[in-house]
Amino acid sequence: MNMAIDCRVQDRRLSLLADGSPRLALPLDQGGRHRLVVADADTAQCVVAALEGWPGTGVLPAGGGLLGANTLADNFALALRYDADAEDRRDWDQDLDIALRLCGLTPERIAALGRERPMNLDRTERWTLGFARWLLRPPELLVIDRMFAGLARRQAETLVAVEAVYHRRHPFRPVLFVDLDSHELPLLPDCRTALNLAEPAETPCPS
Repeated sequence: MNMAIDCRVQDRRLSLLADGSPRLALPLDQGGRHRLVVADADTAQCVVAALEGWPGTGVLPAGGGLLGANTLADNFALALRYDADAEDRRDWDQDLDIALRLCGLTPERIAALGRERPMNLDRTERWTLGFARWLLRPPELLVIDRMFAGLARRQAETLVAVEAVYHRRHPFRPVLFVDLDSHELPLLPDCRTALNLAEPAETPCPS
């Protein structure tokens, strides 16, 4: 039977409860990487759903979260301009180009991507493109949902390196990795908090 997961936010601190017991206290204005390890996909879905219920959360799934049948140009137009301030004169196209370069894409690849559809790209590139969206419009809390599941170690290390851009650009915006329990999980550099929901207490994160 899955544990009941709940999320509360008070005084700029997010608390995650499992079966009514507080397990994770996450400050929302101090940035950094944090990791929550769960036993199975069902628990991961419950955790992400609880966190997503808070309006300040953005979720980046393993597949990038873009609409697979729409072109990337349409995806970014929707994601970056939706609910934008009409008085905002920001040049989103230029900012997107910069963000994609920061994520390691070459100018040639960026130029070719506009008409591509996410469903035709490999998973690591889809994830990187979804990540670029949050890089440009950072939420108060970015939840990275099971990024490492099914990836080879080299692929995982590549995405960890890409994710480092977020902390340089948004040092006070925290990122929470929700990961499936595995002895092959890569280490997260400078991880501030690690919690395994199967364990009774929070433990320091190796780095």
